[in-house]
Amino acid sequence: MELTLSNTVQIISVIGFLALLVKQLIINPLQAAISSLNKAVEELKGVLTRIEREQNHIDRRLVVVEESAKSAHKRLDGMEGR
Repeated sequence: MELTLSNTVQIISVIGFLALLVKQLIINPLQAAISSLNKAVEELKGVLTRIEREQNHIDRRLVVVEESAKSAHKRLDGMEGR
């Protein structure tokens, strides 16, 4: 097979078509999936940040409750001693 201008154009056309086909069937769906995953990750980061804030708030409240319970136990111990 002799490589002529006509053959070269045909080969380039076939390669171009195959490249377009690969882009449409493989690359575009992958890009869409990656974009969706990025969005989901960003949403999860927001949820985790909110949960972390709520956990910090609960931790602060727990310290107050523990201090109150400790104080109540001291008062009860004082009453038992009477």
